[in-house]
Amino acid sequence: MMMFSGKLIHQWKLLKQRIQEQLNAVTAEMDIVTAVYEALLDGVEKGFAKELIKKKGYLLASVGQEDGSQLRLLRALEEFCGKLKLAAVKEVALVLKALYDADVLEEEFIVQWYQEGVAGVEKDSKIWKNVKPFVDWLQSAESESEED
Repeated sequence: MMMFSGKLIHQWKLLKQRIQEQLNAVTAEMDIVTAVYEALLDGVEKGFAKELIKKKGYLLASVGQEDGSQLRLLRALEEFCGKLKLAAVKEVALVLKALYDADVLEEEFIVQWYQEGVAGVEKDSKIWKNVKPFVDWLQSAESESEED
């Protein structure tokens, strides 16, 4: 039977505490971004993409420019769209294209988010069906530019 020293147990408890703090921070950041989406777009269904594009500066301010900010923005968009009716979900690809064109989102993060989504728990969500053509376009445009 393996015995653990008091020091090792203490280090393990500290590590668990740090991990929990990080998880809480990530959850809080997602909640902030989702709340910003909800505040900016309360009641908007039709014209969701145009309205979001007009207010993209607020989204940028809510996520910042640090590592992981683009994925937080995408995941919050996904969560927000999960609460909306189908009309808004149909416009998600337009939102992604506009944010991509405005250099708010990079291809790498959009593709990563999409791949995680179609492989995840919510893989049957309508959002993935609606953004697939845009993701396919991104990937084909990238492969064409690599060939040139």
